[in-house]
Amino acid sequence: MTTYKQRPTAARTTILLLLTLVLAAAAGPLDAQVAWDTPRLIGPESPRGFGVFFVRTAALGPEHDAGMITFGMPGTGGAVSLRGGAAQDLDDELAVFGGIDLRAIIATHTDDQPLDLAWVGGIGAGAPTNSERIATISLPMAVAAGRSWSSGSVWVAPYVSLGVAFDLHVGADSPEEEFEWSPTADVGLDLALDAGRRFVVRVGASLGARHAVAVGLDVG
Repeated sequence: MTTYKQRPTAARTTILLLLTLVLAAAAGPLDAQVAWDTPRLIGPESPRGFGVFFVRTAALGPEHDAGMITFGMPGTGGAVSLRGGAAQDLDDELAVFGGIDLRAIIATHTDDQPLDLAWVGGIGAGAPTNSERIATISLPMAVAAGRSWSSGSVWVAPYVSLGVAFDLHVGADSPEEEFEWSPTADVGLDLALDAGRRFVVRVGASLGARHAVAVGLDVG
């Protein structure tokens, strides 16, 4: 694999990170709809096996949680994966969500550039089972940065991702602004306690308008 040497200054990277986090935190909440792509749960080295997750999102409130599964497509080297899930929305209606996640490595760490970088994107939708209500089609894009460390059988890989998401709302109850965009910011951590990384504990969080937290296990 070709390694591209990046030479961003620490100050420039820090300022960009802080500005994006502020914008994401300041964004207003989405309509009470499940965003299929939150949390992103995709770092440069995140495993793409079969995952099961418990998800809590701001859009659904503290009393309505979601269940989600992820599945890495065989033969893609983690570049393509699927996700899907279901939850009860604020009106106690069943809502479903799902989509395709994409990942492409931009650069791996070097002596001059200490982080692994990846482009992450995808397309998917969240929709209530009541067809008259709002469904949201989302196209997220971001750059993820992270670095893994290992000691013996323990492997840990924290990461952050910054980007933007485009949302199209469709349905009889759609808002006046059917098309929206918002900055996105995610943090995550992958942890394995076996040398083969067959079982990886995964934690991720989205900030701002797409606020959500997920905890789960990936089996590879």
